Amino acid sequence: MESTSAKVELYKTSKVKLPMAELDYLKTLEDARDFMTMMVTKTSENRQQLADIFGGDCSRIARIRTVLDEVVLSEMNCQDQRVRTCTEACETIEKVLEDMGLGWCLKKAQSEEKASFTKRRSSIDREDLLKAVQQIEGQEASAVEVDEDALSPKAKSEAAAWSQCYDKDFVQRVLACQEPVELQALEQEAVASKTTKLGNWMIWMVHRAHLDDPTLVKFDFTNLKMPDGNVEPLISPKLAVAMESNTHIENLLMGCTNLRDQEAAILAVSLRSNHSLKVLNIDTNAIQPLTLESIANGTSVNQALQELRCNNTASGRLVTEAFLHALKSNPSLCKLGYPVTDAYFRGEIDKQLTRNNDAARKRRLEEKRRREAEGGAEKSETPKVQAKTQSAGYPAAKPTPPAATPKPAEAEPSVQSAVAEGEEKAEAKLEDEKPGAREAQEAQELQKGQEAQEAQEAKKAKEDQEAQEAKKAKEEQEGTEAEEAQEAQPVTKAAPKTPVEPEDSAALPGMVEAPAPMRSLRGYLYKKSPSARLLKSWDWRYFVLHEGRLIWWRRERDFPSETVLSQPDPAACKGFIDFKLSRARIVPDQQNPMIFAIESVDGMWQACAQKAC
Repeated sequence: MESTSAKVELYKTSKVKLPMAELDYLKTLEDARDFMTMMVTKTSENRQQLADIFGGDCSRIARIRTVLDEVVLSEMNCQDQRVRTCTEACETIEKVLEDMGLGWCLKKAQSEEKASFTKRRSSIDREDLLKAVQQIEGQEASAVEVDEDALSPKAKSEAAAWSQCYDKDFVQRVLACQEPVELQALEQEAVASKTTKLGNWMIWMVHRAHLDDPTLVKFDFTNLKMPDGNVEPLISPKLAVAMESNTHIENLLMGCTNLRDQEAAILAVSLRSNHSLKVLNIDTNAIQPLTLESIANGTSVNQALQELRCNNTASGRLVTEAFLHALKSNPSLCKLGYPVTDAYFRGEIDKQLTRNNDAARKRRLEEKRRREAEGGAEKSETPKVQAKTQSAGYPAAKPTPPAATPKPAEAEPSVQSAVAEGEEKAEAKLEDEKPGAREAQEAQELQKGQEAQEAQEAKKAKEDQEAQEAKKAKEEQEGTEAEEAQEAQPVTKAAPKTPVEPEDSAALPGMVEAPAPMRSLRGYLYKKSPSARLLKSWDWRYFVLHEGRLIWWRRERDFPSETVLSQPDPAACKGFIDFKLSRARIVPDQQNPMIFAIESVDGMWQACAQKAC
């Protein structure tokens, strides 16, 4: 515990070394917690063994307490349960020792160990510590040279094999690039050397992620063996650190890539700050349970990750609990590739995945509706029927065929022949003229065409005016003849009729009189149900507006025929409103231009004789 705590203190300024140092320290806490718990749970007959191990001068338990109190972990691991459970186990041992009459020795040992721990920390050579930190930072800054003397024999053989997989000159040119645009010039060379010099392409790809290249959305190293981080710091350690600030990579595929514990621990820290990664695949890598638990904890903080795959890595109860917590904390996580053998946790994880997928589906529907609403607001002339029909998948209402527009009258033969003769003469004349005369001739032809078109339009307007005057004269003549015939008939006194419309029949806001061609309309609309007990408040109905009555059916196929429109109670209809009995007005929705309401001006709809409407 003291050795790993010293590493935590040494690497507290290093993004690469600190995560793994803290995980090593937590592993020692886990072992100490298990051992102390085992000693406490033994029977009273074996309490002498506990006193032999932790009693006497109480130095051992005092050293554990001092380490627990003095070591400060990073934000990622400060709330780890191992710290809490180990502290609780240590307190239990202390209470047992106090019951055994060793309370005074325990307090003395704790004060001595605390002073000794502080003295050891203050006696560290600050210059050596500064050199060690600078060396670590140099490796994080993507240094190419690696100290081979500090490597193990196995690492040395890996370093020798890796040195044949890249060109130092190409790597130096890649590292000299400070902008993503500069790396594009090396793309062709990097891709071409992928088969022979895989290291060139890997280092080039990682440097793109380091510079946050906006064109790099999918980072795929699947089935490509990466070198150990101690052998080549330019690939896996640099990539794990770069993911903390990268804002464009959405798919990070690292399945079967020789991802080690140290780099995975750094990646767990980076996941907490990354907000763009959506898919992470770390299948078939040598990752330990504690590191995988850290990745799960980082996923719980990350709110953008949608898919995580970590099959063939590590497993355990604590890892499974961490993944369940991640699913509850991150509702965006909808796919989890992790083997769960415990039946209880499998059921809980399946339930949470179902909830997350349902929430994702609702978010997609809301986004789709929002886009449709924005599109409808921009295109205000598009009717509501068409937008709702496309979103619900129902057949669109049949559009009314547009009125046939008369074709423009062709020019008279005399005008056409005159234009043709002029063109022939102009072409014959241009053969002997200067090159600049053709432009002038073209302008003259364009002017003649415009004059001919204006003459044609004037002639058409004159014909339309004459037709309207003849129609008006005919109507006046027919009206005069009808009046003379009515005066010739004997005058009969008729009984006074009761006025149908109320006295206040003046037009109110929203009351409009449709022109004659618009008195019969039909199509699909959404109708809101007045009942609050129904699960579905909006219904899709086929409406027909005919001679002052608004009638609706469930679907167009339920509409019997045109003859039912004149019936007092139309067959198979879901309801109708007779605007001849009740005055109504249209009230638009202030928030959504695609919604309107029809309300009675008098405050109540008049009941029909045949059916309530």
